[in-house]
Amino acid sequence: SPHDMVRAYWKGRTGQADAEFERFWRKSLHDGMVEGTASAPRPVTLRALGAAAAEPAAGGGLEIVFRPDPSIYDGRFANNGWLQELPKPHTQLAWDNAALVSPATAKRLGVDKGDVVELRYRGRRVKAPVWVLPGQAPDSVTVHLGYGRTRGGRAAEGAGFNAYLLRTTAAAWAERGLEVGLTGERYTLASAQNQQTMEGRALVRSASLEEFEKNPKFAHEMVEAPARSLTLYPEHEYRGYAWGMTIDLNTCIGCNACVAACNAENNIPVVGKTEVSRGHRMHWLRVDRYYKGDPENPEAFNQPVPCMHCENAPCEVVCPVAATSHSSEGLNDMTYNRCVGTRYCSNNCPYKVRRFNFLLYQDWETPTLKMMRNPDVTVRSRGVMEKCTYCVQRINKARIEADREGRPIRDGEVVTACEAACPSQAIVFGNINDPKSRVARLKGEPLNYGLLEDLNTRPRTTYLAAVRNLNPEMPGAAHGAEPGSQHGAER
Repeated sequence: SPHDMVRAYWKGRTGQADAEFERFWRKSLHDGMVEGTASAPRPVTLRALGAAAAEPAAGGGLEIVFRPDPSIYDGRFANNGWLQELPKPHTQLAWDNAALVSPATAKRLGVDKGDVVELRYRGRRVKAPVWVLPGQAPDSVTVHLGYGRTRGGRAAEGAGFNAYLLRTTAAAWAERGLEVGLTGERYTLASAQNQQTMEGRALVRSASLEEFEKNPKFAHEMVEAPARSLTLYPEHEYRGYAWGMTIDLNTCIGCNACVAACNAENNIPVVGKTEVSRGHRMHWLRVDRYYKGDPENPEAFNQPVPCMHCENAPCEVVCPVAATSHSSEGLNDMTYNRCVGTRYCSNNCPYKVRRFNFLLYQDWETPTLKMMRNPDVTVRSRGVMEKCTYCVQRINKARIEADREGRPIRDGEVVTACEAACPSQAIVFGNINDPKSRVARLKGEPLNYGLLEDLNTRPRTTYLAAVRNLNPEMPGAAHGAEPGSQHGAER
């Protein structure tokens, strides 16, 4: 047995007689250690590996910065298709990493998005596509680790380039001395958001603390919302529950945890890089990123965009088979087995939050994938439209539990997957018919506004405008705070 093997080893090593060894053995077991086996002390000195910026190498050059990837970290999660397809918070790239450069550095180097360059550092070379990122430090190139794997699974293999080939123990995280050479080649990068401008529309509304104190209702004055009566839709009174959501743009950090949680909860398929580059990704929830001000030092805003569950839903009136309809509690529901795939609803949705199964993205054959799926959510097939449901399965679960106990659904009892995963608690869901509910109180705040509310869609999902309290003594604190440009964004 293993016990006898260990005992025999120590008996042979000590060379003691049976009685003497028995005393030694029992004492060692009692003390939890063997006396006289400690290693001799050896003085060591730790070498600093994480300097923010090392001294320039001989000949100067650009700075190279190594960072773990926001989705797959150091590569340990590279074979997770959900994470590969999860857009990166800053770049919105999926299925790839890239050499990130500032707009000014890209102009000086003569490169643009998708251009392949050769990165040369300490005698090492690797080819990488370029991505121009507003706010990136000048004369600095950031590369994310974990890609370029030749082994590791179907999702991991062949995605991106291997930034580890440039990394050394002398500068594990950052150092100068990088040279960038043009190759004349191009590489297709799949981005979930191909522009970060709002084209003069008040999608993200923001102001400084000083402006907010002068005018707390600034968010409502940016767009003139039509009167409720100015519509052909009949008014409907919701006597029971009326579900709604608020998203606080002050606290959203753009981490995409809500998107990953939604994927897992609602059996959302992985479609691959080619389909993402065609605009066919299936995420029910996306996090848009916008920039305002100087591209070299802009303000950045994150905006999660699920289905708005509009009161006057443009998608419902154009469906020829009533596959999308309004529930008695205000949800914009999808009946999958009615859908014939006309995509009229998607064309008529101003928020572009509907997703169409152009191909059979779901794997119906692999047994392990069947065990992975949520049994409370329908698995969709080719030719069917789908979208955010406000996690109606969780609403129904809470309803059944409340009915069994003979009580109404409590505030906070229904927690959507995105709300549960949000680390900053930016998402709040609940019954807006309950004036004491948290979501109803937030919707009564002066910062609350609806996305594209000038279209009179009356969305149930609303936002709390961002209020920035910048330290005026910090460099770059004055990011164009004039009221007329509060809702603008520049790339």
